[in-house]
Amino acid sequence: MKIRTLVVTASLVASGGLVAFGGSAQAALYTTCVGDGGAVTVTNDLVVPAGKSCTLTGTKVRGEVRVEAGADLVATGATFNGAVDVAANGYLDLTDTTVKGALHAESAFGTHLLNTSVKTGTTATGGFLYAVDATLGGAVKATSGELYVSGSTLSGSLTGDSNLYTDVYDTTVRGALTVSGNSLGGVLCASEVEGATVYRNNAEALQLGADGPLSSCAGATYLGSTLAVTDNTADAVLDNAIVRGALTATGNTPVFKVGELARVRGAVTGDTAPAASASAARRAAPAPQDRGDDLARKAAERLATARADAGAAGDSGL
Repeated sequence: MKIRTLVVTASLVASGGLVAFGGSAQAALYTTCVGDGGAVTVTNDLVVPAGKSCTLTGTKVRGEVRVEAGADLVATGATFNGAVDVAANGYLDLTDTTVKGALHAESAFGTHLLNTSVKTGTTATGGFLYAVDATLGGAVKATSGELYVSGSTLSGSLTGDSNLYTDVYDTTVRGALTVSGNSLGGVLCASEVEGATVYRNNAEALQLGADGPLSSCAGATYLGSTLAVTDNTADAVLDNAIVRGALTATGNTPVFKVGELARVRGAVTGDTAPAASASAARRAAPAPQDRGDDLARKAAERLATARADAGAAGDSGL
């Protein structure tokens, strides 16, 4: 007897429709979102189509979330059980939201996380990663963009590689901190790093615990392991900080500066020089500016556009 295989393909085309592609083995299902969505549960994957905008409030997604090229996803009070992926020039804005999977943004315009939890790792390549009052699990890595973290807790490592800058304020990093190849350097202010801290091959300026020249910083910084500052062309200074382990400062031009409020508990290897007092440094340097202000502006402008586009599209039909 001949056995026939029936292949069924069905689609529901709507602003927030369910799209199904079925075969003899299995069916792949996802829900599209264009417009405004509310406190419902999406039982499969959620996709924001290319160039479209979706806003979610109190929404739960059991599957994965995909933000396609040039699309925007804005979520408040949402829960995503799976991973979140953001494509080229896409924008992700999450407030009071939980992501139980990993978050990955590839050449996105940017990712803004406010009072948001990501459980199993965050990766951004290109664009900006702007995290404020966030709780981030797993490894966090940003490459070839802008990285700004403030008021956050990271259970794993934090890496800023080949960015414009990597700035960390009032943040706890349970793992290692590595900042390398940043063309505008970086700031480490009023923060705690439990793992090894490494700054290498950075340019422009590095402000580690100090107050200025890049930004005002009143709080002390604690580094629970070693600090290596190597092969930088940045004007680098350490001050108002405790380094529990050893300090390695080699290959830096100009020489790495250590201020009077810095305490290094371990051995010091390499070349260091005394830093000017904080008050003298402030007088000599231009008025410091928090680079988070610029990211906040970028995020606010894209957010406003996304909300307007989603509002014009109306109810998403989720």
